[in-house]
Amino acid sequence: MAFITRRIPFSPQNPYRPVRPATSKIIFLSCEGSVTEEEYFDRVSDIFSAVKTRIQFISVAEDAVHTHHRHRTSEQALMLSKTRPKQLVERIEQFKEINEDKYQFSKYPEDEFWIVMDIDDHLGPMWIDEWNETLGQCQEKNYGYAVSNPFFEIWLLLHHDSASEEDKSFAVTEEHPYCPTSHFRNRLRELGVPLKDQKHISPEHYNAAKIRLAVERAKALHIDKEAPYPTYFATTVYLLLEKILEMQP
Repeated sequence: MAFITRRIPFSPQNPYRPVRPATSKIIFLSCEGSVTEEEYFDRVSDIFSAVKTRIQFISVAEDAVHTHHRHRTSEQALMLSKTRPKQLVERIEQFKEINEDKYQFSKYPEDEFWIVMDIDDHLGPMWIDEWNETLGQCQEKNYGYAVSNPFFEIWLLLHHDSASEEDKSFAVTEEHPYCPTSHFRNRLRELGVPLKDQKHISPEHYNAAKIRLAVERAKALHIDKEAPYPTYFATTVYLLLEKILEMQP
């Protein structure tokens, strides 16, 4: 598997960042989504420019992400499909093994590794054991995890509006199993901040004030902070943003 660290123009001669940034700490992100989430955190690093080199992606190859699905090779398609929570942890382990010489992880114990994922169908009977095993691995390895119930789009929504009772009704709970919906994309469109082609954010819709507002709204929604993940409408992406904001000078 190939990895990138930031969204820089891909070329066979320059597939990823060549050296570790001159910093004492980097936050590495392994994201379930290869488009929306990475575009968002790219925007965060642009806004808070002091941490720009301190947020790095552990991701699928850049050429696979930007190749139209009709033209992807079988290898690219397989690479993009490996986004279950368990595979996000495996991706971190592979990345650390492959890139020890470049990033010298053993010399920088303050580095943080996070997985960013949605509840989706992971709590269903087919996947619940793997989900719990994955969270156990994260806790054992001291990896952070940012979980949105039901989708990452609710984190985007909180930049622009408070959660409505209708929004909350889409949470994955014991009474309401996972169900695909375009509700949150529609909400963003109605607010005038749509996702382009259902996935791509527009950078101008996000700024420092909106990010801090989203953090406060998400903290208010997260009512059971002792639970390993939200079993109701909430997103713990704010915990990751707080870590990023702490690195601001």
